[in-house]
Amino acid sequence: MNRLPAALAAPILAILLALAGGSGIAAAQTPEDNLRKLIEAKMPGERVREIRRTPLPGVYEVAFGNRLFYTDEGLNYLIVGQIIESATNRNLTDQRLRQLTAIDVKLLPLDAAIKTVKGDGRRTLYVFSDPLCPFCSQLEQELQKVTNVTVYTFLTPVEQMRPGSRNRALEIWCSSDRRRAWDEWMLKQVAPVSKPTCRNPLEQVVKLSDKLGFTVTPTLVFADGAVLSGMIPAAQIEKFMNAVSPPPAPAKK
Repeated sequence: MNRLPAALAAPILAILLALAGGSGIAAAQTPEDNLRKLIEAKMPGERVREIRRTPLPGVYEVAFGNRLFYTDEGLNYLIVGQIIESATNRNLTDQRLRQLTAIDVKLLPLDAAIKTVKGDGRRTLYVFSDPLCPFCSQLEQELQKVTNVTVYTFLTPVEQMRPGSRNRALEIWCSSDRRRAWDEWMLKQVAPVSKPTCRNPLEQVVKLSDKLGFTVTPTLVFADGAVLSGMIPAAQIEKFMNAVSPPPAPAKK
């Protein structure tokens, strides 16, 4: 086999390396790479978190922070909605949003929460709640319909929005029976009688809430770290909890 003279081989090799960016043969641009460039060009200022193929041919999932949309390879169409796998009835969009919003529940200081065990307590729910927030009160009413769960309530007063919420949270935390004081206030509007002077974790909890990016009360965190904000109906709470801890199968007769 004929070989190039050494004098010619070296310059040709240098040209190939230059064309390849100096690290071997240039890697082909993937559809995801091309799509990212199109998005950056057409949507300046938007930070693309991730682009993934979906099970639908030619359709890609684009994540901006904790938001999702779907598009084709050429960014000709934007689809905002949910993808449901008909064979299994799985909501693939919900599953991805759970992953995107998830936090590490190990970061939550349970000794700074009010613990309520309902039924067998086998499921777990974490709630960041403001005692003067009307939507938080509505959530507590919904939680009365949910059983077999251990709820950790983190008192998160938003004083600048609801003056007096910090003092009310302190009164609840300083009560001899915090769980009862919380329920009495949130469900019946019976104010606690304790003095708000005990050692408390409120500042720690508020800082943690800010660090985690929670901007709304109530905010719910599920056992897998998935986050939902706002007043959530009991049926949706059950749905999210069961996605982590499915209910036991009924006993065979």
